[in-house]
Amino acid sequence: MSSKIILTLFIGTLIFSFGIQSNLMALDDISTMDCDGGIVAAGDSEDSVRKKCGEPQQVLSPDPQEPIKWVYDLGETYYVSVVNGKVERIQVGD
Repeated sequence: MSSKIILTLFIGTLIFSFGIQSNLMALDDISTMDCDGGIVAAGDSEDSVRKKCGEPQQVLSPDPQEPIKWVYDLGETYYVSVVNGKVERIQVGD
């Protein structure tokens, strides 16, 4: 095969792969998250979330400019964005 065809196939594969991955990472905004200890909503403090839901299974902080995301697996995967010690946003998705 020529290098032009190989390059075209490689780029097509990358575009297809990123398209599938972005669909799998689609998150939906929700207003509340129901934990065993109570309901979490935007504006709740970190301590309140810990009391209601326990420690997060994972903490994501990919970029210092972005909010820290606490991850909870409660049957579905919830992402709780924390800014300045308060819940800013709650999302659910895979």
